[in-house]
Amino acid sequence: AAGGAQLASSPATVFRIRLKQPPASLKYKMRVPELCRNFSAVAWCGKLNAIACASETCARIPSSNSSPPFWIPIHILNPERPTECSVFNVRADSPRDFVQFIEWSPTSCPRSLLVANFHGRITIWTQPTKGPVNLVRDSSSWQCEHEWRQDLSVVTKWLSGISPYRWLPANSSTSNLKTFEEKFLTQHPQNSGWPNMLCVCSVFSSGSVQLHWSQWPPQNSAQPRWFSTSKGLLGAGPSGIMAADAIITESGALHVAGVPLVNPSTVVVWEVMPGLGNGIQATAKINATSPLPPSLNPPSWSGFAPLAAYLFSLQDYLVSEAAQTRKQIDNEITEAASIHCCPVSNFSAYVSPEAAAQSATTTTWGSGVTSVAFDPTRGGGVITVVIVE
Repeated sequence: AAGGAQLASSPATVFRIRLKQPPASLKYKMRVPELCRNFSAVAWCGKLNAIACASETCARIPSSNSSPPFWIPIHILNPERPTECSVFNVRADSPRDFVQFIEWSPTSCPRSLLVANFHGRITIWTQPTKGPVNLVRDSSSWQCEHEWRQDLSVVTKWLSGISPYRWLPANSSTSNLKTFEEKFLTQHPQNSGWPNMLCVCSVFSSGSVQLHWSQWPPQNSAQPRWFSTSKGLLGAGPSGIMAADAIITESGALHVAGVPLVNPSTVVVWEVMPGLGNGIQATAKINATSPLPPSLNPPSWSGFAPLAAYLFSLQDYLVSEAAQTRKQIDNEITEAASIHCCPVSNFSAYVSPEAAAQSATTTTWGSGVTSVAFDPTRGGGVITVVIVE
């Protein structure tokens, strides 16, 4: 720049993905419409450096005997090898169904892809290969490990602690001296208190929370077995919530931030804890002739957060109880534990007096918070909101 002035930094495109029409299939004699090349959800895997893209619309195989015969293509792309693209199909429940959430599992866990459809079909996809859990493998082969159905959710995501990624400013004196890994990956990831645990948190629009979890690696090299809790009410009012997010804090607690529909300018943060609350004792949904399961007082296990220790101890009890009675248990035990939610904080998002007055005199949707998200690098200490006026 003239006069020694510094050049102003401008936004840059990180990546751009364009799918080309593959050769026509003589088996189905169908073309992928232009709309199918748009994506409803995307997610980046830092360990594989792969991007999962869910097509925006469904496709239909005319000769398919499955019911319903609709599916949504999931594309796995590597920006460094753009010609190598693998595709697998997620079943859809209607022509209008779409992938609402898609997310890779935390980097400390085996690589799994969580896919949540709008109509409540949740699937977890893994790679059918053996070896170390963190081994970087080829992304061309995927299988559905687990599937369940649930109600309409405002967020369905993997639970994890502080993000291992960080972003250094472009004008940092050391930014051009660091490698990619040194720049974006921490060398000492924080212990979230949920070790060896894959856990999915769903926050429903009705105002409740549910967890699905599995231990890794599976005990005795068996097939992965999944467990789920009952729904814990947030206490957001009869209308439910319109936006939410969840995170594991630095202390290992599970926090959920939500926006009640009855007061869309307020953000409430709840902590999810074992049991039904108010001193009510809850037991797992097991055979009435079985002995009592572990106490709601979680064991003091080193490296485990209280809620994680409770879920793990209950899981061990159910598995050992089934082994002693020589009963075959399902791959998923539903409502194996009870949880409840207690509010820990709340704050009001700013809405200008002009916008508030306008929304009060009209029948249109008023102003308020439409999206809320925890900062993954701050362990639940910072919340970002989007306000519409």
